[in-house]
Amino acid sequence: MSPIQNFELHSRHLVEPDLPIQMRLQYAMEVRDSLEIAHTAEYLNFLKCYFRAFSVILLQITKPQFVDNPEHKLRNIVVEILNRLPHSEVLRPFVQDLLKVAMQVLTTDNEENGLICIRIIFDLLRTFRPTLENEVQPFLDFVCKIYQNFRMTTSHFFDNTSVAVEDTKGLLSAGHVGNGQLNPSTRSFKIVTESPLVVMFLFQLYSRLVQTNIPHLLPLMVAAISVPGPDKVPPRLKTNFIELKSAQVKTVSFLTYLLKSFADYIKPHEESICKSIVNLLVTCSDSVSIRKVNDP
Repeated sequence: MSPIQNFELHSRHLVEPDLPIQMRLQYAMEVRDSLEIAHTAEYLNFLKCYFRAFSVILLQITKPQFVDNPEHKLRNIVVEILNRLPHSEVLRPFVQDLLKVAMQVLTTDNEENGLICIRIIFDLLRTFRPTLENEVQPFLDFVCKIYQNFRMTTSHFFDNTSVAVEDTKGLLSAGHVGNGQLNPSTRSFKIVTESPLVVMFLFQLYSRLVQTNIPHLLPLMVAAISVPGPDKVPPRLKTNFIELKSAQVKTVSFLTYLLKSFADYIKPHEESICKSIVNLLVTCSDSVSIRKVNDP
């Protein structure tokens, strides 16, 4: 594929209102395949032309998708491009807007795009941390939400509940059955698994956030690791079960971190945490990779 010759013209084409989805997807793939330009002196010009276009695609032109279709593919490519942007000083003027876009996608999109956005958020906070404290709380609020949903997420995957039935009805009415369902980021063990490391980093970076967030977040985490999951796991749900246990083990790792520095917060929950750890040791017995997650 030939490199893009005119960023400004190409980026305008990318967001033309009546452009067919397949053509917009093609333009996005051309940008992705030309991304080495971001490692040259043209990086600032690239950002000036494309950053707004990427934001418009994710926030206005397309909507989060929960089936695998061309619109999801387009959003996924754009999010992946944003994830691959070099974190040099050239990016700094765009960082706050990029964080907001990534947060919007993380909180509303599917698991696949959400996982990429967690990486974007973590890397931006790690690289540009002195100026971004005000952008942190929305992420912590989202983490509270996914832990609040944890028991319901477990029920969705492992119980024959009305929740799953309603989801199926919604997909039927939307005509998406057979296209490959995508899990919402708010109902994802994988998203939960990735979140504690970011929270740990944020607490180390902005210590004042501990006092304002731990009283709400800690009980939700303690409740999440106490969710037992199914007694018997059919083969088709084996992957979901491993993801459940991975999320719980990563949460225990975070609680261990809190114990070292903020023991007073942990003390009221110590009995419940101990019971949950014992249960994890039992239920993870056939998943060696999970059991080793907490190893130093």
